[in-house]
Amino acid sequence: MDFIALYKIIPLALICLLGFVCVFLSMFTKDQINAVSKLSFNVLIPLFLFQSTRQADLDAALSWQWFFTFYASIVGLFILTFSYLRWVKKQQRGPAAMRTLTATYSNTVLVAIPVLVGLLGTQTAGQAFVLLAFHSAILFTLVELLATKVSSKTIFSSFKNPIVMSIAAGLLFNLSGLTLPELVSTPMTQLGQAAIPLALFCLGASMRFLPIKGNRVDAMILSTIKLFVLPMITFLVGTWVGLDATAMLIVVLLTASPTGVNAFIMASKHQVEEGVSATTVVLSTMLSVISISFWSHFLFSAVPT
Repeated sequence: MDFIALYKIIPLALICLLGFVCVFLSMFTKDQINAVSKLSFNVLIPLFLFQSTRQADLDAALSWQWFFTFYASIVGLFILTFSYLRWVKKQQRGPAAMRTLTATYSNTVLVAIPVLVGLLGTQTAGQAFVLLAFHSAILFTLVELLATKVSSKTIFSSFKNPIVMSIAAGLLFNLSGLTLPELVSTPMTQLGQAAIPLALFCLGASMRFLPIKGNRVDAMILSTIKLFVLPMITFLVGTWVGLDATAMLIVVLLTASPTGVNAFIMASKHQVEEGVSATTVVLSTMLSVISISFWSHFLFSAVPT
């Protein structure tokens, strides 16, 4: 068996574990972790994404088949899951929408992207960033629409996200052929290199602060949907539209990443399903070592080297 994907994942998991242990030993407070997280998500990760998208090879990244596979799989499963919870399980709109978000929203930036960079290199993996530009905006808008009422302010705020803006800016630079002076590009690259390790450390640390309560059976079901059902649907759709091996690996690993912590933040905002959302974030993050290893081994052998 080829363990190359596992070798890429274990160091990432150890960084997360280090963050958790440091907080467990009271080396950092919640306020300190929040401050470092803001630095990471508002400055370092956007710089990393901007540089990577600006330099990515976009020849294969703008096909309709690729976007269709990624978003049709996510939105399709979102609609099916919400419909089941709402009309079969008879849940209210708010709880059904939050559970559906928890089962479909991926922590792509912190988990899938580092693995893809390790497997494929920054230039090839950078193609994936173009796919992510609308990920949060679409799912959060669907949740607002189903749980309450969507507004133009909600949609606009989704696109104001630093990650969305950095990807969009990098894409514009890439397509326009503009370049940055080395004096500017070098410090941006150096800062961006610290983004993923620091963000992973903060992810592990934040696991200590999430209010894990009961709901373990429900959390396991939602984690299974997130880590195995969604990637399987993505694989089937990608096969149907004829994706090549590299594009297939990218979209499947993006959907096989664990539930993003923003799903819990959204649940907290609406004060609905906070317990099951937090528990799913933690559980799916731990189980993602298995899911990403499985899907990587299943697909990586077909990727040209």
